[in-house]
Amino acid sequence: MRIILFTGKGGVGKTTISAATATLCARRGYRTLVISTDAAHSLSDSFEEPLSNTPREIRPNLFGQEINAQEQVERRWGEIKDYLVAFFSSQGIDSIEAEELSVFPGMEELFSLMEIRHYHRTGEFEVIIVDCAPTGDTLRLLSAPEITDWYLKHIFPIGRTAAKAVRPVASRVLPFPFPEDNVFEAIKNISLSLAEMKEILEDNEQTTIRLIVNPEKMVIKEAQRAYMFFNLFGYSVDMVIVNRILPPEVKDAYFERWKELQRDYFQLVEESFHTLPIFSLPLYQKEIVGFQALEELAQTLYNQANPAEIFCRRKPIEVEKLDGSYTLSLHLPFIEKKDVQLSQKGEELLIKVGAFKRNILLPRLLLGREVKGAKLEGEKLRIFFS
Repeated sequence: MRIILFTGKGGVGKTTISAATATLCARRGYRTLVISTDAAHSLSDSFEEPLSNTPREIRPNLFGQEINAQEQVERRWGEIKDYLVAFFSSQGIDSIEAEELSVFPGMEELFSLMEIRHYHRTGEFEVIIVDCAPTGDTLRLLSAPEITDWYLKHIFPIGRTAAKAVRPVASRVLPFPFPEDNVFEAIKNISLSLAEMKEILEDNEQTTIRLIVNPEKMVIKEAQRAYMFFNLFGYSVDMVIVNRILPPEVKDAYFERWKELQRDYFQLVEESFHTLPIFSLPLYQKEIVGFQALEELAQTLYNQANPAEIFCRRKPIEVEKLDGSYTLSLHLPFIEKKDVQLSQKGEELLIKVGAFKRNILLPRLLLGREVKGAKLEGEKLRIFFS
């Protein structure tokens, strides 16, 4: 299976390029599903076809789906949510506030992402294309599996078997309701699902992200931060797409300054993402909606290339052994030494880079070893273990 996630700043053309890529994949014979995880769905507008929370075939081999995040939360988190609402209410928290507190940060994005796991298991589709929300929401979306797993482990540390033993006493002496078996079963299922989802996202032999930018300073800067984040969390980016470039035939004096700026910013994109393939699209004279326009755009973008192929293979995180000691290497572009903070607690390594932080559960090779130093070499952060 091939999974491709498209993201970028709001308004750069993510939905159009996602729909166009899906259309070309289907035309090439792949059974393709394109999913929108954006709360403000516009995938159906792009295809000019109605879509809903379940996949709908809109052309041979081409299916579309606009995920209802709230419905996903109710379906997958319902039992745990009911318990948390009861718990918070028992502590004197207002019922409306209890409802809000019962859904952790990133939960809606997480359960939208869970649809990928479902289709990965069924093998129903050969290519899954995800039209992600704007970059900020995508960062929450892709950090959700790890963050939510952390919440579950720290808020529900007691196991189901232990709970059975203490429940008769706990129910009488504790000033809050004690979780029933169905709550622990739901937590177990979600934890297993999270681990599986994380494995799918980190598998750079099947899952990659494609960054879409316009030749504008703020858009490029946001893409740089996003690219660093994706590498920090172990997600592979295989392409940058520069969209809406003014074509050379535009001779109007009004646009001359814009063309100069775009040339400068395209050069900035090439310098910033020099290790990635960079594709480009012109600014079209008309709105790209409907299948014919989407197919034309896809042919322009990919030319003769297969849109489902992996255009760049790189492992963002690697463990290396040298002279009997181990090094954890992370590809982290656009950062400086002063931006990085490291700490270790047992089997967890906390890495903070600017506004982003990640708790990395150390691989088996590094368990029991302590960090003895770190060094930033170009775009690589090397962490040395004893």
